[in-house]
Amino acid sequence: MTGGNLDEMLDEDPYRRGRRSAGSADRRAADRRPADRASVDRAPGERAPGERGPAGRQPDGYPEDGYADEGYAEDGYVGEGYAEDGYVGDGYADDGYADEGYPDDYADDLPPHEAGDGARRDRRGGDRRRDRHSAGGYPPADDAEDWGGGWDDDGADERRGRALPKLIAVLLVVAALLGVAIFGIGKVIGRVSGGGSTSADYAGSGDGIAVIQVPDGASARQIAMELHDADVTASVSAFVKAASANPKSLGIQPGTYRLRSRMSAEAALAALLDPASSAPFKFVIKEGMTVHQVLNGLHQRLGLPLSDLEAIARNPAQLGLPSYAPTLEGYLFPSTYDLVPGSTPLQLLTSFVTRFKKEAASIDLEAKATAVGVKPADIVTIASIVEKEVANAGEGPKVARVIYNRLGDTSGRFRRLDMDSTTRYAEDEYEGPLTKDQLNKANPYNTRSAVGLPPGAISNPGIWALKSALEPAAGSWLYFVSMPQSKVTRFATTDAEWAEARAQYRAEGGRE
Repeated sequence: MTGGNLDEMLDEDPYRRGRRSAGSADRRAADRRPADRASVDRAPGERAPGERGPAGRQPDGYPEDGYADEGYAEDGYVGEGYAEDGYVGDGYADDGYADEGYPDDYADDLPPHEAGDGARRDRRGGDRRRDRHSAGGYPPADDAEDWGGGWDDDGADERRGRALPKLIAVLLVVAALLGVAIFGIGKVIGRVSGGGSTSADYAGSGDGIAVIQVPDGASARQIAMELHDADVTASVSAFVKAASANPKSLGIQPGTYRLRSRMSAEAALAALLDPASSAPFKFVIKEGMTVHQVLNGLHQRLGLPLSDLEAIARNPAQLGLPSYAPTLEGYLFPSTYDLVPGSTPLQLLTSFVTRFKKEAASIDLEAKATAVGVKPADIVTIASIVEKEVANAGEGPKVARVIYNRLGDTSGRFRRLDMDSTTRYAEDEYEGPLTKDQLNKANPYNTRSAVGLPPGAISNPGIWALKSALEPAAGSWLYFVSMPQSKVTRFATTDAEWAEARAQYRAEGGRE
């Protein structure tokens, strides 16, 4: 906005407006005289040309020095910090706002009360044309002695009148920018500290149902954001504060939780620490479970048609099985899984296989199998038998050794593996005592009739069983039996040791 436009908006100089309100045109003439150095140097009582009334006083009682009693200095507000040469320090040239782009004929457009002074017009016009070429509006060096100094007070007032609104406008813009910056910084600090300086919180245990998911490895703040987004808690900072005060918050497990809406932060934290909140969305594959048991569990939990699940199991390649896997059995890794709402049966079964591959890689299954001269698929099969035969993980390496000793026997004592667990699998996981017909039935999984290992795993083994198959204990054992009451497994090498073990088995209520 130009100075001219500001003049049109404000109509007149605010400093001069107060003087005009007194209703005296003569006072306006008096206001202009202090800038005239000649009038400043006159002796007391001496009248200037055209002056009326007693020397030193105007008819209306204003002092001739231009509001000296009001604190305005006679030399053009020097006391207020304004230079007498018309704001040169503020970048205004002495030629009357030359830097603002006013034309040289500006003097021709001056208001009537200023345009009448020819000398003033010369200074605003002719001198301005000469001085404009000097830097900053100062007179040329060669004219410095002849310049004489002195500025018309009306011009200074005019410039001050235009500068004040500009200064106010600049200050308002700066204040607005500072306000925006402070607001923005406050928002950033609020986000960093967890939602602002206040910790809004709901009261009570809430109502309705809200389902949230806690990502694996989530921090307290990430969990707080999930809760806030689902309207479980009123603010992020309220939950962060509650979690910081409770060391048990470190035990929050990843998964899906069923909570309530509008809970207090304390109540939400307690719910996340309660296993019942996540139980509806958890599915557990226990060590030793078979594929059939897993599919039946999904059917019961989610209501998925069992036929659809079995159709997927019959085409396991779509689940991303390892290249060496002959069947799906053995490759659904035992663990606790999060049933993410909206997941399809294919996605769920794929996640079980993906977990197996991750765990197998962690123990370097393929490379270690090659090192001991066993196929990776046979390692999984042996591990599945170990899983079914014993309950104690510490006994796994010994059972694995018995399997390897029987498979490698050259004495003729063991032509077959003779494991009841494989026969039970062939009999559709039969639980009771095996009959002679069952033991003698021709079936690739019946290791009493078939030579060597069965064609695939008979269960889904855990990590300890896989390690047992990869790293069997050293020993010559050929027999083992798990006691029904003492829950220990006895191992034997000779027929005499085996007879003693069987006697103990029967004494504890075992049936052959």
